[in-house]
Amino acid sequence: MILEGLKGYRGYPGGFRAYAQAFPTVELSWWHRVGDRRTISRLRSLAPAGFRFSVFGHKHLSFQPSGEERRTLRRFLRRFGLFGEKRGAVRIAVPQGLEPTQMARWLDLLEEVLKEVGPVSLAFQAEEALHPLLRERGYALVNQRGGPFLYLVDPEEVPREGEGYLYRGPAASQAAPSGLDSKAEVERN
Repeated sequence: MILEGLKGYRGYPGGFRAYAQAFPTVELSWWHRVGDRRTISRLRSLAPAGFRFSVFGHKHLSFQPSGEERRTLRRFLRRFGLFGEKRGAVRIAVPQGLEPTQMARWLDLLEEVLKEVGPVSLAFQAEEALHPLLRERGYALVNQRGGPFLYLVDPEEVPREGEGYLYRGPAASQAAPSGLDSKAEVERN
């Protein structure tokens, strides 16, 4: 089954509670910063059973294997793990022009970090030149079939079969991006 939701819930009439009743999943933007523990815990407690949180990020990934990159990945993926059984998938945007050999070295680092933090469903948004490498390593590709799951973002057509996630851009009433930080719009009731 493909779970369909929006890229963000901010501005949704009735806030997150109403959103979570209308959709089974949401893609949160962690592009600028990862979500804070308190907000993740609050959102997780408000979401019904079976709800899935996916995230998009993170601009601080350099795709250069280093100690700093390892720390950034570890923090990002551990924080995502706080969603527990309500975790969906992580969408990672790969910068244009990244060479396959550099991407392979970065994937080696990522896979070392995944051994530490545990498995995470990852979908890469990358140039076509990187697709064979990503497929060979067993990762999903955004808006592409043939991976371990589907991760669709504003697709032109929706497949009738498959497992995964589909996220559409916010409506005009949802102009603000989803932020999952201490200022996130989460009801306190």
